[in-house]
Amino acid sequence: MTDNTKHPRFNLLLTRPLAGSKAFWQTLAPEISKSLIPIFSPLIEIVPVDCVPCIEGSVIFTSVNGVENSPKGDGRIAFCVGEVTTKAAAAFGWDAFQKGETAQQLIIALSKTPDKSVFTHLAGVHTRGNIAERLSGNGHIARHIAVYDQLRRRFSTEANEALASNFPLLVPLFSPRTALGFVAQDCGRAPLHIIALSEDVADPVRGLDWETLTVCETPTRTAMVDELQKVVAGMTLG
Repeated sequence: MTDNTKHPRFNLLLTRPLAGSKAFWQTLAPEISKSLIPIFSPLIEIVPVDCVPCIEGSVIFTSVNGVENSPKGDGRIAFCVGEVTTKAAAAFGWDAFQKGETAQQLIIALSKTPDKSVFTHLAGVHTRGNIAERLSGNGHIARHIAVYDQLRRRFSTEANEALASNFPLLVPLFSPRTALGFVAQDCGRAPLHIIALSEDVADPVRGLDWETLTVCETPTRTAMVDELQKVVAGMTLG
């Protein structure tokens, strides 16, 4: 583990599935990343579900994991949450349209489509927002098919060392399930600077002994990067 008494940098705990954590780290500008020491400790492992989904109507994607564990699009329509998911769907051959930044915004947008529109939500075993159920309640035909599972994982050895130290630890959290996995373990004594993607993500960690808790203004990766930069700047100046 890096000795921060010799290097004026802060530990950054990245808890998303490894591919997502690495992608987020690579998006950080050098002026941010130079002040951070990345610690990769996925608290969720994405495991494909052994099935060939029977797709009816238009597809709904609410995460990149849903896209990557589904069949190729072959030009079929996909309605997506968030810019990153939309770009991933397009790259996998879907005719992808972004319908908001949250499940709620997507539901509002799709509820305006003609009655009895057909949707297939390809997502994880654990989902939030009850998208298929709510669209069905609004006069459409919608169902959820799980194409991957999200298995909880323990902190890595390096993460436990960082949590047990006295050095500040920045923790961006992107999902309520990851936040729940975080609080379910021993969070040590390190001064925690938690950045939550949304209020739903922040709720599970409110009872922790954190130094600061920041909630992004919008649930986007860009907003998370912006808030992380502000926190780093505040810690550096403070």
